[in-house]
Amino acid sequence: MLPPRNGGVPLAMATERRLEHEHEQAPPADALRFEALLVDLATKVLRKQVGPQTHLIDAFNINRALRFIDAVWQATGIELDVNSFYLWPTVPALAGAMADGSFRAIPKLIEIKGGTGARSLVVFAGGVSCFLEMKDFVNALSFEGAVYGMALSAFDRPATQPAEVADEVAACLSALQASGLASPYRLVGYSFGGIVALELARALDAHGMACDFLGLIDSPQSEHAWPLPAWLSFVAGRFVSVRRAKAPPRAEAACGVPGEPGEPGPEPRPGCWRRRLRRLSFRFRDPRGEDYPTLVPQWVGGYPPAYGRAACQLLRMKGLYRPESFRAPLVFYRTEGGSPVDCDPKRIWDRILPDAEWVDVPGNHQSIMVGRHARALAADLSRRLSPLASTRA
Repeated sequence: MLPPRNGGVPLAMATERRLEHEHEQAPPADALRFEALLVDLATKVLRKQVGPQTHLIDAFNINRALRFIDAVWQATGIELDVNSFYLWPTVPALAGAMADGSFRAIPKLIEIKGGTGARSLVVFAGGVSCFLEMKDFVNALSFEGAVYGMALSAFDRPATQPAEVADEVAACLSALQASGLASPYRLVGYSFGGIVALELARALDAHGMACDFLGLIDSPQSEHAWPLPAWLSFVAGRFVSVRRAKAPPRAEAACGVPGEPGEPGPEPRPGCWRRRLRRLSFRFRDPRGEDYPTLVPQWVGGYPPAYGRAACQLLRMKGLYRPESFRAPLVFYRTEGGSPVDCDPKRIWDRILPDAEWVDVPGNHQSIMVGRHARALAADLSRRLSPLASTRA
């Protein structure tokens, strides 16, 4: 799911283009000047003092990190990657990377938690692969090996010829082969990251490379791929929930315009019906359409340029994905609270994943990666990974 930007003032298109141009041709800058700016911006975003020794991964969550990245971009024209903190974990280190231009060099496979064991775990985040989203979960894992995050590649293709999941899987496979990480591999994917993990496991098997654990965490499919009965049921459920939300005793107009107590509200405005019809028609939209990403329920908009391109690529990739049967053991963690914009995963995955073990976990699609829900999930996953470590030792 795409996280909200939660901050920053959207710029006019002409200004965005100017800043993109400046980003590409930014002259070398003094690291100390960048450091002072980063301290100031981070302090404002976090609302507490940030210093040279502040560990940025610990200080930021995903939403505040995105606000910080947006603020840096608006102040300098430099757009930091969402996973920069894992490579440059302090303000002086990050400022130095901005000064010498190395902030652009983001590897595909990023170590997000160190370890001492011979075996490793590769995780796939949701959205545009911001691993801060999985921070609580990863930190709570009892796993002796290192944990790596596999970031999405930036293919930068036109809307009419977008990258697909198969392209991303090929890039992941190449990264694993070049990494030196020993097989068998262990893969865990959250949200859309679960789709990439699933298809990478399929590719590993096709190449004779072992994967001894595959876990999917509340991974959705685009509604384009939902079976028609599941889609109709979901649409009907949304309609009923909206009607209930607008029921008496206080009469309300459609689209949230309040009516007078005891009186019927005004007729729904034409724009409201257009939005509803547009939402209903989304299932039949072509992901190659120019405006397709803005029609996706998760779209927020107002992103910095690189983040916006990554979001568009992700949404088209998800929209074009059509899963095929996968007959191998895996664990599918389904949240009890689910997601308001996605169908129950079991209804759409059950026939495709006949050998899956379904595990219901507390929380919803967002809260599963935070706090006590993340710790409970990590405890179950750690229990499953522990026997694999002993048998492979």
